[in-house]
Amino acid sequence: MPSGKDDQSLRIAVLGAGMSGLAAVAKLKEAGYTDIDLFEKSDGVGGTWRDNTYPGCGCDVPSHLYSYSFDLNPDWDYKWSLQPQILQYFEDFADKFGVRPHCHFNSEITDCSYDEASRTWTLTKADGGTHTADVLISGLGQLNIPSIPDFKGKDSFQGPSFHSARWDHSVDLTGKTV
Repeated sequence: MPSGKDDQSLRIAVLGAGMSGLAAVAKLKEAGYTDIDLFEKSDGVGGTWRDNTYPGCGCDVPSHLYSYSFDLNPDWDYKWSLQPQILQYFEDFADKFGVRPHCHFNSEITDCSYDEASRTWTLTKADGGTHTADVLISGLGQLNIPSIPDFKGKDSFQGPSFHSARWDHSVDLTGKTV
């Protein structure tokens, strides 16, 4: 713990407004911490459930297990819920637990460095701004950057092309071979 700081006055930075980051902020608030900043590179909460909107997108974990133990959802529509309902769960959670006031949306963190002397973290944002924190919690998921493989013909393909994590809903796939 940084010298001169009691637990409750720690400046805490959380990265990512998906399932992990949202829970971290809610539990920190419950424990009495107030100086909490959650940095999210996109414009909203939900992580992978905000980013992935392809047709039929859903969870491969039974719905009753895919919620926080301290905020169970008994009203899932399906045993394996679909993306819109999962995203709604996280959006409702952020409101219910007062997470949104701590959120800095469209704030991508590009670098985090720890200074031993001051026992603080300096976070650098994509826009060049910085933020200092005593504690850094990573809630970054592994599915936020699509992996697009290199394959023969990729650059010469004439039709629409996109990753499922960046689904283009304007493209009509009716009668198309995908």
